[in-house]
Amino acid sequence: MCAAYNHLVPTFDGETVLLSIHSSPNHWLFGELRLASMEVHIYDSLGRGAYEKFQSEGIFSKFERRVANYLDKIKYWARRNIPRIPLNMQFIYEENVPQQSSHLGDCGVFLCMFMEQLVSGQPIRVLIDPKNAALEFRLRMAKIIWGSSLAPL
Repeated sequence: MCAAYNHLVPTFDGETVLLSIHSSPNHWLFGELRLASMEVHIYDSLGRGAYEKFQSEGIFSKFERRVANYLDKIKYWARRNIPRIPLNMQFIYEENVPQQSSHLGDCGVFLCMFMEQLVSGQPIRVLIDPKNAALEFRLRMAKIIWGSSLAPL
């Protein structure tokens, strides 16, 4: 019933934190924390359900406190030579993202592809045929893995 925000993975510019967010019992969604504006953009392949649950259960407030502690711990404010400010995070649900056609465990694939698209500078786009989105994403992941140094020897 609670969310786990286990992975804080900074991107190359150091101003964005990419988040894999677990929503119990078995769903994953993607978050993008933009440190300059303190906005967290939520990308969810199953629609607004997890976002609304997090809002109603106060999970976003807990997350904001955890991020504040993390930023203090890594001396974020001192390194940028700026005064520490209250975060006042805004949580924004992104409407126009690809959606799963079923509840059959595709959320992890969508999370990986949302992350890959943002890191590579591509917009997260709505697919014409959502029923084939998971298959398209799986094929794309395979091409990325097999076409890189991540491929098995």
